[in-house]
Amino acid sequence: MAIHRKSYDEQVARSEAEHQAARGETYRDLVWTCGHIVFWVLVGWVCIGFAVHSSSLVFGKILWWLGILLWIPGVLFSLLAAYRRGEKRGDW
Repeated sequence: MAIHRKSYDEQVARSEAEHQAARGETYRDLVWTCGHIVFWVLVGWVCIGFAVHSSSLVFGKILWWLGILLWIPGVLFSLLAAYRRGEKRGDW
């Protein structure tokens, strides 16, 4: 049985609107993830910057490793969380 042209057009319009809403949500989530990545990189760099300018060797090493341990896992967590949210939404 053929679909009436009017109901077909309504279905296409509804599907297009849902697609645009989903793309907008994906875009907002990726921008949010980029913001998290920038935050973790800056936090790590600030700690490393303080380590470079520290006059104490022990305090400098502590800040250096703290910067590394905040920077890399923070970025990794942000990327994995974005992937998990995308899987939940069905983006990929």
